[in-house]
Amino acid sequence: MGLHLKGILIPLLVMLPNLVFLFLGPHHMPQNLSTSSAVITVLERIGQISCFAMPLVFGHKIAEQPVNFTPVLMGICMLLYYICWIRYFAGGREFALLYEPLGPVPIPMALFPILYFLLLGVWMKSYLFVVPALLFAIGHFINSWSVYAGLKLKS
Repeated sequence: MGLHLKGILIPLLVMLPNLVFLFLGPHHMPQNLSTSSAVITVLERIGQISCFAMPLVFGHKIAEQPVNFTPVLMGICMLLYYICWIRYFAGGREFALLYEPLGPVPIPMALFPILYFLLLGVWMKSYLFVVPALLFAIGHFINSWSVYAGLKLKS
C-alpha cells in the first residue's frame, strides 16, 4: 500500500481531458437530456470515486505488478479515449461528439474508461479493483447510453 507514481498516473490519465473539459465545455448542449435514475447515478459516482482512489491507495502494489499484455490493453483504451477527446476538441466542442460512435463502438468516451478500469482490476487480480470498476461500468454505461439514445431520438 501507499502512493507511487504509477498509482497516480492511472487515474490522472483519465482525468486530464476531463479537467480541460471543465474549462472548455460543449457547444449546442440540448436542454432536456435523457437521464437515468438517481440510483444508477449513485452507483456510477461510487464506482468512479473508488476507481480513482484505489490506484492512489495501492500505488506500490500496482508498481510491483509484472508487465504483461493487460497494461498494453489499458494503454490502447487510453489511446482510443484520447482520440475521442481530440475529435471532440477539434470538432468545435460539439456536445454530440461526446457520444458519437468510434467506428462500430457506441459511446466510446464512456466505454474506454470503463474497460481501462476493468482491465486494471484484471491486471491486479483483485476484487478490490474489479468491484468498483463494475459499479462504475454499470452506472456510467447506463447514464451515457440514456443521453446517447436521447440524442439519436432528437436527430
